[in-house]
Amino acid sequence: RPWRSAIGVADVETGEPMSLNDRFPIRSLTKSYTVSLVLMLAKQGKVSLQDPIGRYVDGIPNGDKITLANLAGMTSGVKNYTQSPEFLKKFVADFAAPWTPREIVDTTISESPVFEPGAEYDYSNTNTILLGMVVEQVTGHPLADAYQARVLNPLGLKHTSYPDDATIPDPHPTGYEVDPRTGDLEVVPPINLSSLGAAGGLVSTLDDMARWGRALGTGALVGTSIRQLSGRLSRPATNGPEYDRYGLGIGQLRGYWGHSGDALGFQAAIFYNPASKTVIAVAVNASQPTHGAVAIFKALADVVARRRA
Repeated sequence: RPWRSAIGVADVETGEPMSLNDRFPIRSLTKSYTVSLVLMLAKQGKVSLQDPIGRYVDGIPNGDKITLANLAGMTSGVKNYTQSPEFLKKFVADFAAPWTPREIVDTTISESPVFEPGAEYDYSNTNTILLGMVVEQVTGHPLADAYQARVLNPLGLKHTSYPDDATIPDPHPTGYEVDPRTGDLEVVPPINLSSLGAAGGLVSTLDDMARWGRALGTGALVGTSIRQLSGRLSRPATNGPEYDRYGLGIGQLRGYWGHSGDALGFQAAIFYNPASKTVIAVAVNASQPTHGAVAIFKALADVVARRRA
């Protein structure tokens, strides 16, 4: 039977308790949904993982050599836009301002490539923004509609959405930045989720996250062969979020496969263990270096391991 718990407060000022029905921005966990859309299109023969991104998006340095697999596996060499001074200057000036995927990608052009495709691993949010653009072009539908029709509806994820603006559906907790030295909290202002797009714009609940974690870990939507391919193509994760290895839109940590997200007041993690068929899902309304979603996941994974021993 599932174990579910809501601990702490959704809003420090009012003392409102956290609820199991709260909706959380899941940040980079969104990448696992976006890459899964691409893998589903590949399964249907509508794209090939060896297609160059230049076939779908113009103006990308090395666009004739960077494959969709490079983008999904974080080996493209395209500059990470959240480290681009051009993007950061505009973003910090107005957190609520809307962004288009093309505007995001264009902030990285002058700084790309940082290496040749496949030469290194580099966790880049730009990769997944580009894959979202591919999904829209191939399906002929906005990304929100592609998520809805191909992932959310088939899996019954009724409380997961892609707002693509500064609105988080209610009920939702307040997001905080935590000073690691003092423990002081700072409320994170509303962020236009279009600035995170296909790399981090989804909002979900704990139950929906857990359901997605099982589907992602088992390959329920993409098929067993493609899910296994993702594992074979994985390589050591040398930067970015904590993973032992990273495949095609999915990471491995302590024998579990899944994804995490951490930015701007919220953290989330979902991981599936093939051996025990255990799913662990965590959502936290704070950005903090300790006691975050991945740390909680690892503590819970230790509990599962002890109970199975």
